[in-house]
Amino acid sequence: MNPVSKAHSARKHRQITRWIEVVSVLFLIVMLCSVAYILYPMNNKPANNEPEGFKTLTADYLGVMKNLNSSQTKAKMASQLDPSYNQTDLFTWEQGKLTFVQDPAGWFEDPTQILDSGKGICVQWSIVYVSACLSLGYQSRLVVAVDTTSWSFIHTWAEDYYNGSWVHVDPSDKVWNNPSRYQSWDWGKNIGLTVRVYAFEDGSFQDVTFTYSAH
Repeated sequence: MNPVSKAHSARKHRQITRWIEVVSVLFLIVMLCSVAYILYPMNNKPANNEPEGFKTLTADYLGVMKNLNSSQTKAKMASQLDPSYNQTDLFTWEQGKLTFVQDPAGWFEDPTQILDSGKGICVQWSIVYVSACLSLGYQSRLVVAVDTTSWSFIHTWAEDYYNGSWVHVDPSDKVWNNPSRYQSWDWGKNIGLTVRVYAFEDGSFQDVTFTYSAH
């Protein structure tokens, strides 16, 4: 092979090699994105084809979490707490601050308003607890059991990121880390069927039905 042919062949080989490298990188990126979407569906957003009830419910709880994560709300809550409290201390602290009632006067979603009223249902208890945790720098989120036939909430509790994993916390029911508790409740028997469970953080939510379902 003459020198010109050799140079042409070498150049063609380099071009082919570069194309193979580019295609390989693009394929790897697509694969990684696909795996990430499957394994880490944390930043779920209501899709356009989701029921309006689902969109409304998720928007409401994302709004609550946005308020609880605001610097203003955190400062108000922190001023009412002992800064040395850990998550279990806050769980105990709340028991002396609120009384559970079936039908509270006012549907407060601001933790300081709830504390001023001194009472609430599961939603109010959970909001106060999550807010207290967030104000002291602990990672906490609201968890909601939802009837998917009407997209209405059934029960609300919390989860704490505690010792490296998310832990079930139900302040209104005075229960710590017993996720199977609801399976014996009437609605709990339908978790994974007509009942779904969602955990809400600041700007994102996650379907955590599997944590609480026997199905």
